[in-house]
Amino acid sequence: MMPKGFMHSKPRKILANLWSSTEGFTMAEIIVGLALASVIVTAMIGVFSSLSQSYTTQNVAAGVQQATRTGIDYMVQNIRMAGFNPLRLAEVGIKDDISTSSFHFSYDEDEDGTIANREDITFKLEDGILRRITRGGNSQPLIENVSDLEFTYLDINDDTTSIPTDIRTVEVSLTVTEAAGRELAVSRTYSTRTICRNSGL
Repeated sequence: MMPKGFMHSKPRKILANLWSSTEGFTMAEIIVGLALASVIVTAMIGVFSSLSQSYTTQNVAAGVQQATRTGIDYMVQNIRMAGFNPLRLAEVGIKDDISTSSFHFSYDEDEDGTIANREDITFKLEDGILRRITRGGNSQPLIENVSDLEFTYLDINDDTTSIPTDIRTVEVSLTVTEAAGRELAVSRTYSTRTICRNSGL
């Protein structure tokens, strides 16, 4: 029969030796550990930064896409009314001062025989802002960060024209560009063809 406490004497001795040891990490081990930690932290920062950039870009892209569509849709609704003139007023229609960057027209929306300021409209790009300008100088900003706005005018044969009375279709191209962080930018372009259904009537 073994003496009492014999089975526990060896583990106690090993444990005592561990506690009494004065040995620690060597300088080489510390340097290697710090280097590994640095690599891990750098990799984690890179992953987080990449995910953050991707999230920002996606958000900006969604906003730019929505803004571009909204701008195009709004212009189309107005352009379709160009020349609406049930009472055959002389001053109603597409104006002579149109250009590739601005479109000026009027219509008798309320059919009262007069053209109010709000019924005489110009869409144009000014300092990166798409504006709806009515007669009298009231300028309504519609979309910011517009990098390009272009109008193309087509006649009944789909040939380009600059003669207001010959215009039957207006092609509109709108580009919106917005910063997405880290010197990146998101750009979206939408184009559409709009029939001026009241022209030539």
